[in-house]
Amino acid sequence: MCYGFDMTIIATIQADLEVTPLGTRSRLADELRGVPLLRRTVERVRLTQQIDDVYVLCPENQQDRCNSILSGTNAIIRSHSVPAPPWASLVRMGRKWSLDGWRGGIGGTTSFDEYTNAALIDDLLRSTKADTVLSVPPAAPLFDPSLTDRMIQHHHKTEDDSRLTFTQAPPGVTGILLDAALVQELAGQGIPIGWVFSYKPDTPQKDLVFQPCCCEIPTELRYAAGRLVGDTERSMERLIACLQEPEPPDAVGIGRWLSHWEQTTAERQPHEVEIELTTDDPYPDSILRPRGTRIEPRGPIDPAIVARIVSEITQYDDALLVLGGFGDPLRHPQFSRIIETIRKPPANGRPPFGVAIRTTAADLSDEHIEALITNEVDVLDVTLDAWTPDLYGRLHSPHDPAGADLDAVCKRLDRLDHVRQEHLSTAPIVIAEMTKTRDNVHELDDFHDGWLRRTGAVLISGHSHFAGQCEDRSVIQMAPLPRVPCRRLRSRCVVLADGRVTMCDQDFNGRYALGSIHERSLERLWTTSPLSDLRDAHRQHRFDTNPLCAACDDWHRP
Repeated sequence: MCYGFDMTIIATIQADLEVTPLGTRSRLADELRGVPLLRRTVERVRLTQQIDDVYVLCPENQQDRCNSILSGTNAIIRSHSVPAPPWASLVRMGRKWSLDGWRGGIGGTTSFDEYTNAALIDDLLRSTKADTVLSVPPAAPLFDPSLTDRMIQHHHKTEDDSRLTFTQAPPGVTGILLDAALVQELAGQGIPIGWVFSYKPDTPQKDLVFQPCCCEIPTELRYAAGRLVGDTERSMERLIACLQEPEPPDAVGIGRWLSHWEQTTAERQPHEVEIELTTDDPYPDSILRPRGTRIEPRGPIDPAIVARIVSEITQYDDALLVLGGFGDPLRHPQFSRIIETIRKPPANGRPPFGVAIRTTAADLSDEHIEALITNEVDVLDVTLDAWTPDLYGRLHSPHDPAGADLDAVCKRLDRLDHVRQEHLSTAPIVIAEMTKTRDNVHELDDFHDGWLRRTGAVLISGHSHFAGQCEDRSVIQMAPLPRVPCRRLRSRCVVLADGRVTMCDQDFNGRYALGSIHERSLERLWTTSPLSDLRDAHRQHRFDTNPLCAACDDWHRP
């Protein structure tokens, strides 16, 4: 019940026992330490003192199963036939690349978008007459009721200034509080909650994390990363490990545990693998990244090798695959075949969770476009780096600026958008990327806002000197102090077009390669020496054991 204020607050848990909004298999009926995951979540939410009722919203054909799972919990189970919202596919594709954080998804998507269908909640609020709703993910066995009570008290104090309350906790620790009027507005406009958080160039506002609607949480939790929603195999492994103790840890304990887990644990496969298809590139003289004569010629890679890598990394159902490296993947002579192989594996395999292509788009053809759309590639990351054609030419073709034509690239992207509309497809999401340097920082604002209006997604990345191997063109040093173990050594790797696997993308010529995919499995290269030794060295703060690590400024990147 509410304490000291007149407000009816209900919690909603949108549950599907078959599939998650991410497209993964639902584990809500699976037992975690002898208790179904959905029941664990409901029992944790019921411990929140200031919640009046807990509603579980499930598809019509699943009500009996939910009744059985939740018998005795006092949860109110409501079935529905509300379809998936129109933005569901965009959220699914956009969130794949930032599951461990509450926000950071492509297009401004947040973890709250995944399990908050405003239309479904609005129908419920019309019958319950509640003032406020707490939306909670259904597979959150580490949900913190004490922290949620603090959120509710904060929401009451700030209700005159904000219509929602949230925290910056990792997904699964808390939910989000929404006023009934805001839910109705979101449902009426058919937009996700992430729209409220996202930057809008024509109506800019202060970031919500600096406004009263953001409830402060312990520093240990705020700066921790790690998904605690049991809807992927990787997140389930994390939850099982964290729940070894009889009682779930509190907010501070969760934060400390996640930080320790991130620094000490490497799964049997990398979360993200970048594959270089070829070193051929339309802009070999580009000054912003290693290309052309700075790269040892490699490839084109054998499509069978790509298929083998895919079969390995998809041991996890949240595996991410990027086709990029130090050439343009569109220049591989069998690009379309490779995309089809990735997305349509043999009957005994499964496709990667997320697929992205990093390209200049200078060679984007109708054949490429058809392959991207038909095979539902999630992301097309286009390295543009400039807003004006003049600067674009000088950055990418300094000896012959006319050889890099920004207008031609834009027309190819317009063609992609046209064909995508013909197919009624949301895939791929187009991201315009700028590597910020002293050369182009004056165009950053125009680039960011202009492409955000055009495609809805922009990436501004910092310049890398690749551990001293390239000229440093960065605007400012971004690496924080003190130095900590590199995050990417435990999450991602790069496979060069000749089959060598590198510890990270700083080693663009493979001078410190871990070995070759032709000779050893990716799992073996990932889990054994020399990479395991390098991780141990980083954990001991010995960053000089590898020359590239000693000179690297990019160790802080997620």
